[in-house]
Amino acid sequence: MRLLSDKLKLYLVLETKYLLMPLNDFLDEVLKGGVSTVQLRNKSQNIDDKLQCAYITREITDKYGALFIINDNAELAEKVSADGVHIGVTDENPEIIRQKYSNMIIGYSCNNKDDVLTANQYADYAGIGPYTETNTKKDHRQILGRQGISNINSMLNIPAVAIGGINLDNAEDVFSSGVAGLAVSSFLCMSKKPYDDAKKLLEIINERV
Repeated sequence: MRLLSDKLKLYLVLETKYLLMPLNDFLDEVLKGGVSTVQLRNKSQNIDDKLQCAYITREITDKYGALFIINDNAELAEKVSADGVHIGVTDENPEIIRQKYSNMIIGYSCNNKDDVLTANQYADYAGIGPYTETNTKKDHRQILGRQGISNINSMLNIPAVAIGGINLDNAEDVFSSGVAGLAVSSFLCMSKKPYDDAKKLLEIINERV
């Protein structure tokens, strides 16, 4: 559990449509900057393009010793030898995934007590959020803020990352909620200097560990 917590410290939710540079270059930058887990989201991408992105991401995360997670597709995760899958309340059934892919890391999105019950039973880590409004997910659930994230985190018996609109201005406040790490999407994906911004985020986290 300690090892997984360490890997969750700086967690990238990758949306390739926002990138300002080629995927290979971007991944090199953020992983050098301190990202320790990459989740490939790309919800609207067709399966062939997503598969290509997944293979590239698997190769580069391997090079840096980072975890690679696929969003809401355990079959794809197995196909590309990803470390795990991240699901939410409307996605694949976590109980079935646990039975079918016993060695796969399962992440589960948490926004309320019911989510916590599911996560504690079937998941290896949780994503708590949203912290605030986010550029990448307009159909988000109830905004939690720091206190809401802290409350949900206290009910979990697995490590968690906070997610939702996190950037350099609010990272310290979010991390003070007691989570194991911060999950960031648009702030890094839209960055012109992803290495520098990842490094700054990790410094904020490490100052509070």
